[in-house]
Amino acid sequence: MIFAFDFPKIREELNTDNPLHPSTILYENWPSKFNGLIGIQDNIPKYFGPAPPSFIDLLTGYKKQFQIMSSEEAISLCKPFYYILETQGPPEGWLGTQENYHNTLLSGVSKEIIESTKKGKCTIILWSSNEGYDPFQYKIFDKIYEELENFEIPKNKFVFVSANLIINDLNRAWGSINDKNNLIKCIPFNNEKHDDYKKMQENVIFDRYCDDKDNYFLLLNRAPRIHRMALVSWLHSKKLLENTLTSFPSEELAPYNFSKKSHLSKYFSNMLSIDRNTKSDVLKSWSDLEKNHLPLIVDVEEWSTNHYGTSADWLYSKTFFSVVTESVYDDVSIFLDEKIWKPIYNYHPFIILGTPHCLRKLKELGFETFHPFIDESYDEEINHGKRMSMIVNEIERLCKMDFEMLKDWYQNLSHILEYNREHLHNDREDFDLLFRILN
Repeated sequence: MIFAFDFPKIREELNTDNPLHPSTILYENWPSKFNGLIGIQDNIPKYFGPAPPSFIDLLTGYKKQFQIMSSEEAISLCKPFYYILETQGPPEGWLGTQENYHNTLLSGVSKEIIESTKKGKCTIILWSSNEGYDPFQYKIFDKIYEELENFEIPKNKFVFVSANLIINDLNRAWGSINDKNNLIKCIPFNNEKHDDYKKMQENVIFDRYCDDKDNYFLLLNRAPRIHRMALVSWLHSKKLLENTLTSFPSEELAPYNFSKKSHLSKYFSNMLSIDRNTKSDVLKSWSDLEKNHLPLIVDVEEWSTNHYGTSADWLYSKTFFSVVTESVYDDVSIFLDEKIWKPIYNYHPFIILGTPHCLRKLKELGFETFHPFIDESYDEEINHGKRMSMIVNEIERLCKMDFEMLKDWYQNLSHILEYNREHLHNDREDFDLLFRILN
């Protein structure tokens, strides 16, 4: 496989005995400037950039054969090659739908690469393997197909790799809705499953006998997304945040804007459709959190940094289970990221506040989940309010156990924890499938 970079970074230049090619240039895995950014506006963030591990990082780690060239070199050869657009940030940026953005998806790609793609020599890969965005909410397919038509690019020369693990089904659904039969290739894949968690956290404590566990659960929240606000306030209304390691920022410290209380009220009514009494109790609890308790601090007092690349063993050794609040809850997506892989790496059972069928997808990926030790029927519930209520009820059931009961509970499922950690470390089937499809 050959990959073209517009601005490759030279690692080494080797002399050869070939008079026609007296030297060979070897390039770094990461370019000096990422593809797709030619002519980008000076006043906007770069919407293509590093979201490790990159496809090139994974090819290197799994010892696959590939070659990096400059775009000019790749175009000059009589061989097929790939041109990767590695997304960074939300779709509004790389699609050009953000206010005051003047780009389109392919506006930063050179005319030469576009022409090579039109001729069937180059294949463009839109690599968004670290986020599971809902393509209907963000009109991702609409913009992709519009762009391919505008540039007259064949559909079979464009591949969309997304961490939305049902992206291929959604592509077909979009095609059916829009009466399109000639579709791009979509591949579901989450790169964060394959990251080096040992580098993030060298020490792991498998506290099989729960000697250090003195809190019920771990619940980490940095970004104040509205479904996380709903869950935390719901748990607080039942006094379930006591004896836990729960983090949540205050409005002053949050890295993103808070949804206002009025929005939370509408969310409970319109999206979750919960009963009036529960809604009233939970909104009072949110008000109490804001006035008297936030920020809730566990490990760090600084909220601006994204701690994707860090982890601490004591967070898991001091708690019996994790409550994982995924980035998406009521979107058309199945998204699993480091928030799941870190508990698995640390021998931690978990409950997922995410979209329906996250646990089903984990099992499809070869992992085991925790039934009957955890009631996982919430995973099949498509009503968002009922699903969150079922999750709160299961957390409440577990928190009614005393610590001695939870020690037995943890030991009984320890074989699942050991299997999952081993599977996370060794499994590469999804990457091998991705490689076969592209190659």
